[in-house]
Amino acid sequence: MSVILQSPPVTSVVTTRTMPLRPHCRLASPYHYRRHGTYYLRIRMTGSVSRMVSVSLKTTDRRRAMETSSHLIASLQTFHIERPEALWNDLREHLLTLVSRTVVSADDCHPFHHWGDMYRSVTVPPSTVETPNREVMSTAPAESPMTFDALAQLYMADRAGEQKPSTLKETTLCHKVISEHLEGLDFRNHSREDLVAFRGRLAQGRMPSTVNKLIVKMSAVLAWAMENGHLSKTYDKKLKLTKGVESTRKAFSQHQVSKLMEYANNLPEASWKRWLLSLGIITGGRLKEICQLTPGDVVAMKSGLVAIHINEAGEGKSIKNKQSERLVPLTDRAYGFDLAAFLRYVDVIRRSGSESLAQIGYRPSGEWVNQHAIPAALGDEYERGLVFHSLRHSLASLMQAKGVPVTHAQAVMGHASGTITFDTYGAGVPVEVIEKMLKAVFIQADLEYVSEK
Repeated sequence: MSVILQSPPVTSVVTTRTMPLRPHCRLASPYHYRRHGTYYLRIRMTGSVSRMVSVSLKTTDRRRAMETSSHLIASLQTFHIERPEALWNDLREHLLTLVSRTVVSADDCHPFHHWGDMYRSVTVPPSTVETPNREVMSTAPAESPMTFDALAQLYMADRAGEQKPSTLKETTLCHKVISEHLEGLDFRNHSREDLVAFRGRLAQGRMPSTVNKLIVKMSAVLAWAMENGHLSKTYDKKLKLTKGVESTRKAFSQHQVSKLMEYANNLPEASWKRWLLSLGIITGGRLKEICQLTPGDVVAMKSGLVAIHINEAGEGKSIKNKQSERLVPLTDRAYGFDLAAFLRYVDVIRRSGSESLAQIGYRPSGEWVNQHAIPAALGDEYERGLVFHSLRHSLASLMQAKGVPVTHAQAVMGHASGTITFDTYGAGVPVEVIEKMLKAVFIQADLEYVSEK
């Protein structure tokens, strides 16, 4: 447990002062880590690997560590904004001074701290205890409003490392919009009405799907805050809009999916285009994920199961986020998929020494499948909006219709949130379980399709 000394609250200077455009020193996002169970805060000068300082938060309790860190960061921000001319050494010294004056561990306040561990259990009347020559708060700093901006900063300090640069940029922009429309709401004392009013402000001039996307981003921060003890209650459940949120991205019908596989099976076995379309149909993989597969990413297990390993291990490979790495089983005969033929293709590529299953690049692959293959395969049934990514929607919708658990669908689709899997389109699950689930789903879909013909 840490104890924070009383210090002046952050003033309105932070928000009312004219912000300098070019301070002398820029600071990177704060970083938290643990060493031997104790939490630490690291502050670093942007672009430097040597100008950094780490300070102990003197606690093994996560909640108290984050509260202490939030207090120190806010005080440092105030100091920096009031002194834009401050150099790195000035900021470093100010942080160290803050720590020395305000952060003490529970042990430091123990009456027999200097006597050794044998005296930890000794208690004495309060009147005889020598207190440090400074006024301390008994538990934590005076509570300032817990705004979304404050929570988002703590959230990003903890989770930013899990996001790809593109996702990180999008999340940061979304957090800015959310914070502006929450208008300084204190989440320690908020109500359902506050969030409904916030949703109404968001909806002005925005598509319902965009509003829901921002609400999902907000809920992720609030859920994290609940898990880490920053909040005890939130009222964001079922806050998303339900009217007018139909996705502009379309999904193929099961009949259309069958026609696409039939078209793919008529292409030469040695053609990458055949397997690009086929793999999209039976795995729901993203176009880029499929196009960057290597022969080594096709995994054959002792049980006979064959799967593709979607990952970013290799030069030039990337995935959307950490949750996107996954094993997706290849279901033989699903819509007519020929697994043996695909494995022959993989073997030919492997023996050729090529590091990629794709014979053409990512962009040409997308242009071919979206502009030629899909229109040609569907004929009169083709309509604008049906693209390779629609296969992903189709598989998610099929799994939802067959009652597949969200965690199983998430394992196939590679989403960080199970909600996204079904809400937008329609972990940790053993690949053998996923194989059985996909076989059952595809068999049911095939039987239903045959009965309708």
